[in-house]
Order: sequence, then structure tokens, then C-alpha cells
Amino acid sequence: MTTELFIHENPSHEISKAYQVLERKNKDLIDGLYYASSVQQGMMPQERHFKKNGHPYFVFYNPLQIIGGDFFWLGKKDGWSYYAVGDCTGHGVSGAMLSTLAIGFLNYIIYSKKYSDLGEILKEIDKKWIETFKRHEDDANLNNDWMEISLIAFNPVTRDFQFAGANSNILITGKDAEPINLCGNSFPIGGWQIETDRQFTTQYCKLKEASKVYLYSDGFQDQFGGTHSKKLGSRNFKNYLNSITNLSMGSQFSEVESHFQLWKGINEQTDDICLLGIEFI
Repeated sequence: MTTELFIHENPSHEISKAYQVLERKNKDLIDGLYYASSVQQGMMPQERHFKKNGHPYFVFYNPLQIIGGDFFWLGKKDGWSYYAVGDCTGHGVSGAMLSTLAIGFLNYIIYSKKYSDLGEILKEIDKKWIETFKRHEDDANLNNDWMEISLIAFNPVTRDFQFAGANSNILITGKDAEPINLCGNSFPIGGWQIETDRQFTTQYCKLKEASKVYLYSDGFQDQFGGTHSKKLGSRNFKNYLNSITNLSMGSQFSEVESHFQLWKGINEQTDDICLLGIEFI
């Protein structure tokens, strides 16, 4: 009769090895996200690009998961300065990939083609966005990912100003004037195609005096916080921006950063955040 000898590994040793494997994979994932973050932010405007446009500014950019679907963009063409803030579906990797797509469309459409107004630019982006996710020619009512975006243009010589938005709005403030809230169209780029011929409206005005314009995603106003752990809300968010508008843009950034942390408190961040303030002197 043969006696078989079974040798069992120490369970604690097996757990330790599994933990080491998991820790290594987690480190690789986090390292990859931080590298992707440097790539994503490298595609967005740097300080030198803002200086080239010549307008004082601040950006509060705070993705939820190292990388995300919010982005900001700027351009300059034919005497016009362009600025945009977008919010793409999702967070993390999926959102970041969509934001990269959006930045590519903005660069291609604005610099390689001619359009008479910003609404036409958003319409072209919408068309290309839908084509990107359309797998078959007969696809109808395609439920593709979407993007909310605010796009503005300013001519410093004539002081003409344009705005077009896809499910977004902007705030304009002046030294002695009431704040102005401009609302874009009530549908995003992409998403469910309810409208048979989707058109984006361009709004025009002249900025006769020094003005500050704020473009933003909904991440800040939807953040839970305060003494009752409720959303900040759109009205409170805009009132807050108006309360700090007389500060310099650099001081506004410090105020916004502090205010967000104070409001959030012990609550977890709930969404990507992007807030861009531009001063047109």
C-alpha cells in the first residue's frame, strides 16, 4: 500500500502572493492613467497658447479619475479668438477618448474649413460625431455617446462676440452691468437623434466694455457638499462666480479652488470639473 504525501501551501502565503500580483497590476494601471493624463492635458492649451491669444484667463480643471471627459480648447484665426469647454459622456478612459475626438474635430473644422458662424461649426461637429459611431448605413436613431459644449469667439478689434452651445450655457459679467446668462440649444452633440435636421443657434452681441466670460461643465454645480450634503446648484454656482468677478483672473482661480474644496468637504467628488474664465479687456 502506497502512502501519498500531500503538501499544502500556507494559506497566508497564497494570499500574500495574490496581493502582490494585485498590487503590481494596480500600480501598472495607475501609472498608465497618469501617463495618459499627461498626454490628454498635452493636447489641451498650455499657458503659452493663452498668452498668444492675449486675454487674461484661469482654468480650474479637475477630472474625477485622473483622466476624464471634460476638456478646454482655444484657437485663433482671421482675427478671432476661439474658446471652448466640453463635457463628454462618462469618466476615466472612455470619457478621455471622447474628449480627444472632440479636440481633433475642433482643430480640423475650424482651421481647415470656413464657416460663417459658430452654430455651423457645431452642426459639422455633430455630423462627424454621428458618423464616427455609425456602424451601418441603415442605422437609425443611433444611441451613440454625446458631448455638451460651449463655443465662443471674440474679435478684439470690432469687439464682436459669438456664442453657440450644445446643451450648455455661459455667464458674462461686467464691472457695472448685470450678469448675462446665455443658453445654448437644449440638445447635445450626438446622442439620440430626435431632430431630423439639427441646427445650432449662434448668438451675437458686442462686448462694449471690459467683460469676463465663464465657460463650464456641470461638474462644479452638481457637486454634493455644504452642511446638508446637497448639490451646489446652477443658480448658486453662477451667483458665486458673479461674487468674485471683480478679482483678477489669478485670484479667481485661487478662490474657485478653495471654494470647491470647502463646499465638497468630506464628500467624494462626483464628476469631472472644468471651468474656464476669460477676460476681454
